[in-house]
Amino acid sequence: MFRNRYTSFNPHHTYIRHRHNKINKVSLQISNERNVSEDTPMENELDTEFEEHRLNEYDEFNNDDEFNNDNELDEPDEYGEFNEDGELDTEDELDEYEFDNEYELDESNINEDDYNDLDENEEGHDELDRNEEIIVDKSLKSEKFPYASGVFAPYFSNITEALMFCWIQKHNISTQAYDELVDIIHDPQFKSEDVVKNSRRFRKYRQRLPLLPIKSRQIHISSKKTPSTSKNIGNAYYFSITDIIHHILNNPLLFNHMYFGPGQEVTNNQELWHGNIWKESLRFGQASITIANDKYNSGDFVTYRESRESSKCIGRILAIIQQNNELKIKIHRVLLFSDLPRNLQSNDRKKRSEEGEVWFIDREMNDAVINIEPQAIVRRVPITILYDDNSIISRNLIKIREILYNYNGHWKLRDVKYSYRHPSEFAAFEEPASNLPVYKLYIDLYYDDFGTFRNVYHSLGGVYIQIGNMPFSERKQLRNHFVLGFVPFGGCFDEFIKPFITEMKQLEEGQIMDVQGHESLVIASVKRHGATRGCRTCNATKDTWTSNNLDLSLIARYNHLTDKQFNEISVAPTLTRCRELATEYGLRLQPPILDYLRWERHLQSPQDVYHATAGKVLRFLKMTIEAFTPEGKSAFITTWKTFEYPKTWHKLPNPISHIDSFMMSDCLRLAMIFPFILNRFLKHQHFKQAELTRLRLRMNISRNDLAINLWVRCWTIVAKTAAIAFKESFTEDDYVELRECLDNERKHLSEMFEEFESLPNLHINFHLVLHAKNYATLLNTSVGTKEMDVSLDLLKRYNTLFALRHLMDGGIDFRFSMSNSGFMNISHHLKRLISDWFIIKDKVNIRNDSNEDLNEVSYISSILLKKHINRRDINTSLLTNFRTELALAYEDLKKYTVPNNQPSFFKYASFVYTKENGDTIRCILHIGDVVSIDTDEFEEGFAIVQGIFYHQNDQRFAFIIVDWFESTNRIKLDCPIYKLRVENNWRKIFPISVVNAVNSVHFIHNCKDDECIGDNHDLRNNMYIRNMYYFKAV
Repeated sequence: MFRNRYTSFNPHHTYIRHRHNKINKVSLQISNERNVSEDTPMENELDTEFEEHRLNEYDEFNNDDEFNNDNELDEPDEYGEFNEDGELDTEDELDEYEFDNEYELDESNINEDDYNDLDENEEGHDELDRNEEIIVDKSLKSEKFPYASGVFAPYFSNITEALMFCWIQKHNISTQAYDELVDIIHDPQFKSEDVVKNSRRFRKYRQRLPLLPIKSRQIHISSKKTPSTSKNIGNAYYFSITDIIHHILNNPLLFNHMYFGPGQEVTNNQELWHGNIWKESLRFGQASITIANDKYNSGDFVTYRESRESSKCIGRILAIIQQNNELKIKIHRVLLFSDLPRNLQSNDRKKRSEEGEVWFIDREMNDAVINIEPQAIVRRVPITILYDDNSIISRNLIKIREILYNYNGHWKLRDVKYSYRHPSEFAAFEEPASNLPVYKLYIDLYYDDFGTFRNVYHSLGGVYIQIGNMPFSERKQLRNHFVLGFVPFGGCFDEFIKPFITEMKQLEEGQIMDVQGHESLVIASVKRHGATRGCRTCNATKDTWTSNNLDLSLIARYNHLTDKQFNEISVAPTLTRCRELATEYGLRLQPPILDYLRWERHLQSPQDVYHATAGKVLRFLKMTIEAFTPEGKSAFITTWKTFEYPKTWHKLPNPISHIDSFMMSDCLRLAMIFPFILNRFLKHQHFKQAELTRLRLRMNISRNDLAINLWVRCWTIVAKTAAIAFKESFTEDDYVELRECLDNERKHLSEMFEEFESLPNLHINFHLVLHAKNYATLLNTSVGTKEMDVSLDLLKRYNTLFALRHLMDGGIDFRFSMSNSGFMNISHHLKRLISDWFIIKDKVNIRNDSNEDLNEVSYISSILLKKHINRRDINTSLLTNFRTELALAYEDLKKYTVPNNQPSFFKYASFVYTKENGDTIRCILHIGDVVSIDTDEFEEGFAIVQGIFYHQNDQRFAFIIVDWFESTNRIKLDCPIYKLRVENNWRKIFPISVVNAVNSVHFIHNCKDDECIGDNHDLRNNMYIRNMYYFKAV
């Protein structure tokens, strides 16, 4: 199980309390106060768990002794608001995928008595007398009081201080809330006489906002899921999907980020419109194209020429796409009899070909799908696909009844009914004849049944949507998860969602809406987020889930065949027979309510890659830890505690004592580094002999060391597979590599360990490549946040924030047909008040009191330096050849004179980086961070920051001093080994503007046996492993 919150009642069980050591002992002999996340979005998310941790951790930035003079570039102390890019904001409780039965994870039976000594070491209090009495809070001595006069002296200087202090203590006011109050009071426009004296009046003010109507309807409540005293009828509260869409389309900040158009053919597939679902669907992409005054629809069969000299070919228009800003036709090739392999050219097929039969080629085959110019189309051809064996058709018509495909290296033919129908066959769409703008919306529906109090009597079902027309960088933000409502305790999802289905059926036909002041036609279609139970993609039986001999094309679930199975269930003469058929087909007694919509139920409800991957990792992690001896567990904990983790990670729970507290992100993060941890400490005595013997017998190997190597190798495969599964973009070669990794992982885990045989999480490896191609990436098939704890009161609060967000984004209030300039400009003078709402986009730049003196470039701005370092604390080796190096750095800035001014060194820098797509992220650069640098001299390389300073020229210019990583062309654990170059013959000083990314890669010291002790690495060994399994989807 993955728990939402870790709570320990054992004083010996703790998290890691120290920040992980730097990759190298930096030249500056200072304490590196980190960890602020790099690549932080310019917006702030509602991330309660992570945010509380960061607010505490980053108090170091607000120290009273912080350096602050004319040489320092000041900034607001708000780092507690920073949020890691791609962080999972809320963790789900995770069960493994379940197909037929509840599939519970095995529990690790850990003997706590064996590890009391480990837990005591974690606390780090072994040397303290636990019976010693310590005063932890006391009053100041009188001589330490600051001078104060007045009636409140010596405690406070005036009545304002005294009253504010009492108010803060009485109501436990947070620092953030107080800071915002101070901003309000100090705002030039604030007037005390305008303050409303009765807070209840604000409740009436709320309804002045452009709120969405909250609707209510009664639904049945199951007595099986609620207390016996509960009523059998309850109220369900929800928003109208039409209202939500109308608000979104009239929010200019959202609308300007949304994409409406044909599917795009690109090299790096990242967005939903790069995937096959969007490209081929008439309801998402482009439905038709006019060529020589003739209209061709997606799904039509045509004849075409691949070149002017080639003969005519037959094909089907799979999609009308955009490639290099030009429209192209994606063609699915159709084969003639002569195109079939010789072994399949039977007399019967030859006779059928003479009667007009042709053949499809499986789309997974090379050259089965090609892109052609529109003018290559010759004419339309009528062809009938014989999905039904009983179809009666004229002998003179062209028809298709078989598909050529390759299975295990052999060419075979299968019935065409074992294929996915083109969207034009089940979700047809006719382009409107009017001249109205048409907006096709991709609605991603999410439903998660979760327990607010971990109790079956308090199980809520949060229902919310995302808009697939937004780019991934916008869609993943919590503020762009739009609440639809919630299913009350004991309520049925199907009954709750009926109003949504009714509205969606109307939106499928198209509705006229006012969009940005223009009358437009809005069309919407839905994709359903996959559940954690049931394989929606194939009919494989449990005993074959991880088999190597599955012909997936013959056992896959196809929409038209499932329709027939549901129909067969519905006409069964008895309820018993209905249940027998439902069990046989692996279906419910009735179709899901979403089947009333026009969609492909099996392709448009993909499995969740987060749950599937984290479930595999958790099972393997428990197995590995259980296989350790007590000595092995002690060595593992020692290595785990001192391992050089990526700097942007939060603290991880103890994998031995708190394995059942692991969340999805914990599992996925540990998978990235687990091979390196094992490689650093693992010896044969660390494994139980029985476990090694079992593995040796299963894999037919003779030695323990080979068994251990195989175990580590398996972890390497798991880590590599996870890394590519969570890539943010895919090329065609990446899809091939993904398939190879998934197959390799499935084979190794199922062959090596009995616990992985027929595991649902592993079976899903068969289908993930299909989902990745359909949705461009696997990240697009899931959502990092799936839980919103909403009730009527919270739904009202959400509604209020949604209305405020609409006004602040410049949205039009249609009651007055205008936007509000006051709300649109509020961020300029009350930035802190609105900068950390999960629903508001942070439009605030970092304050910079010395901006006019600071050099910036187009893609890096607001460069700020903090924590001044005294010259006596600077390692003199950093100043070797300093003037010469600095002159070269100035030349990069087109400056050719170097004033004789002394540099000022700092511990860290922050700056705003603008990506190519216009998105801005806030980066924090510390000494000891690994950066990616791109220069004409070095191209793109990796380096570790050893110093940060500014130098005064006509302006202040920020520079970094680095040591470079050099590739050695060697590998370890399938990862490249680099050498850290500390020689002075490599250039070291660069402008800070050359930094491409901060901590986007992870390097690990290549420790040798007994060479390094804990985190005290022997720096005479300057070899490092680049962790190729590091990814940032969590």
